Amino acid sequence: MQRILPAADGLSLVSESPHWRIAWGEQDWLGPLALLHAGAAIAPRLGRLGDGSDDLGGYLRAEVDGLPAPLRASVRSYRDAPVLVFRLETDAALTGFGSGAFAQPALAWPALRPKERTVGGIAAGARSFGHQYAEFALPVSGGDTAVGFLFAPHRPAVVAPLLWIAPDGRTLMLAPLDAFHEQIIAVPADAEHEADGVRCGWHGDLAEVPAGFASELAVWAAPSPRAALDAWTALLRRRAGTRRRGRYADDGVGKLSYWTDNGAVYYYRTAPGRDYAATLETAVQTLHQQGVPVRSVQIDSWFYPHEILREVGPEGAPLVPPTGMMRWEPREDLFPQGFADLRRRVGGLPLTFHSRHFSRQSPYWQEYDGWQDEQYAHPSDARLLERLMESAASWGALTYEQDWMVESFLGVRGLRAAPGRARAWQETLDRAAGARGMTLQWCMSTPADFLQTVTLDHLTSIRTSGDYRYLFDNGLNWVWFLQVNALARGLGLVPYKDVFISHGRTASSDGEAYAEIESLLAALSSGPVGIGDEIGASERELVLRTCREDGVLVKPDVPIAALDRCFAHNGFLEPVPLIGECYSDHPAGRWWYVAVFNACRDKQPMDYRVALSDLGPDAPRGPLLAFDWRRRTWVRVEAGGGWGGSLAWQDWDYTVLCPLLPGEVAVFGDVARYATAGDRRIAALRPADGGVRFDVLGVPGTTAEIWGWSARPLRGVSEREESGLWRLRLTLTAPVTCVTLPMA
Repeated sequence: MQRILPAADGLSLVSESPHWRIAWGEQDWLGPLALLHAGAAIAPRLGRLGDGSDDLGGYLRAEVDGLPAPLRASVRSYRDAPVLVFRLETDAALTGFGSGAFAQPALAWPALRPKERTVGGIAAGARSFGHQYAEFALPVSGGDTAVGFLFAPHRPAVVAPLLWIAPDGRTLMLAPLDAFHEQIIAVPADAEHEADGVRCGWHGDLAEVPAGFASELAVWAAPSPRAALDAWTALLRRRAGTRRRGRYADDGVGKLSYWTDNGAVYYYRTAPGRDYAATLETAVQTLHQQGVPVRSVQIDSWFYPHEILREVGPEGAPLVPPTGMMRWEPREDLFPQGFADLRRRVGGLPLTFHSRHFSRQSPYWQEYDGWQDEQYAHPSDARLLERLMESAASWGALTYEQDWMVESFLGVRGLRAAPGRARAWQETLDRAAGARGMTLQWCMSTPADFLQTVTLDHLTSIRTSGDYRYLFDNGLNWVWFLQVNALARGLGLVPYKDVFISHGRTASSDGEAYAEIESLLAALSSGPVGIGDEIGASERELVLRTCREDGVLVKPDVPIAALDRCFAHNGFLEPVPLIGECYSDHPAGRWWYVAVFNACRDKQPMDYRVALSDLGPDAPRGPLLAFDWRRRTWVRVEAGGGWGGSLAWQDWDYTVLCPLLPGEVAVFGDVARYATAGDRRIAALRPADGGVRFDVLGVPGTTAEIWGWSARPLRGVSEREESGLWRLRLTLTAPVTCVTLPMA
């Protein structure tokens, strides 16, 4: 076997006549490689060799012969990074180029046949994982030939990225480096199509390609799935010069909000005897009277006319096809006085407005140009997008929520027929929102939409799981959320879990049996927390576990995301625990938050164990204290140790890992909140005077109770038990209260 192009860490492109293969430890991970053009597989031939360097370091480059002009293919291997980059380009404009089917690339490099691996190839027991080209980047798990994925059946068998995960965690990942909406990774739709293999190239609806268009796809080797995702997404952000606005960019992402989207009580539903404006006015007033500090309100798709109009009333609306938008204006039957009146009635709170894909029957096409395709259309004229943003600003919008993104792209062929059109749509919205002091939220986004956010400046959150309590079991959404959050976290995105209901059953609402889990996940998302409760039914204590009395959310530094071990096996489909982690950093060290769920559909009890090493390369080495948030108990965990437990179906455990500071002191934090050491509640935590010092943030006049442990007594605590547990109770006299607890 001849090494054609060696990369770092033993990754190599090798030749075993007549085929090229990828070796990394094992001699054949992905099967034989081929070029694919117009449906025909072409054996690659080695052309001119060269070298160079870029931001990944020095590389060797080989041109690959076999494609007809003006098409060109090449591959690079990097000396300083375990990466191979496959490049496709054209020297002349192409028309009528595509196959006519999105998931059938007319041009692919590489095309892979994992089923035809050589003996001694990938390790036995390897699995595959990817994000389907579907709403919310649906995570799918399969076998070592990329077969067995449980796809959303109404979306194409296309994923991005695609990971192969060996039993020891080593991961080989295929991932685009650019042209996110133009290139695809097509995988077998089912076992009957296993021989189709994996085809990485330009999607089949790409009909017009300008001269000079190129795309690059990386094969990335890493010690684990999360390491692969993090290295790749860090490169994307670095190359794009990505700027993120942060976890507290605006009141929608940084403070508690009230939502009326699918899953909320008042989605296409009003309170008995009230219209929509009165319903929302009463909801906000009642929440504030109860001490539930919502600071913005989301207005969902019920506010504007669709091609097929849904009814609005106390009984809600029947489910109807998701038809396109006619006009992005308030329905006259719902808001005869417009949104100025609504804004006044909700106490001047800023608003988030939902938007969706366009109907072909919209009157907008009489004034603006657009691509039309069967029942949908999409503007090609940026003036229409500017008009929407101007309307939103005039209504008092905080955020413009672009929903149904997958439907816009896959539903309108013109939007995907030439490179750059989808990117231009999204960047136009981004510029227009920023120019008007607004932010954006993406919803029902494909993996390509996730990746394209590296060029956006005003996007503050993105949905990362299916609609709350719609079509899916809660447990499936928990798995979905934690797995997609790993992608979002790598991209620096702030996820949104979706609305949840904080209360149980009422006379007019089913309520939420898993309100505690939904609330926990929302708080640990690092993104928006939105409740959709029935008037007067909110569970204040539960909601305040996510935020302070002024509505400021108490968050971790990063979104909760699934551990590496959760990518080879899906915690809903298989009897394995779902485990997520996130953290808060302080001068004294890192506070980890680890949540464990039994989300499996078989509804059986489950044992679990978490090792400190499961938390990845930055895992705490111990010793530390593991605080069981639900039971208010703790154990000491030494270096190399861990903890475990047993869970009934859809039960959960939640552990806060706290550094053991000099003098044998630990601070658990404000245990009334989920993110006990979140930096909007506990800040600047550090050792001092043999004890500890920190700031407590909050509303003057409110109280806080901070818990911790110490081997010896501390001066200034309110009480200390023989076990070493101490509590500090204080009334805040300022927005920031400085606390010093020296050793007694």
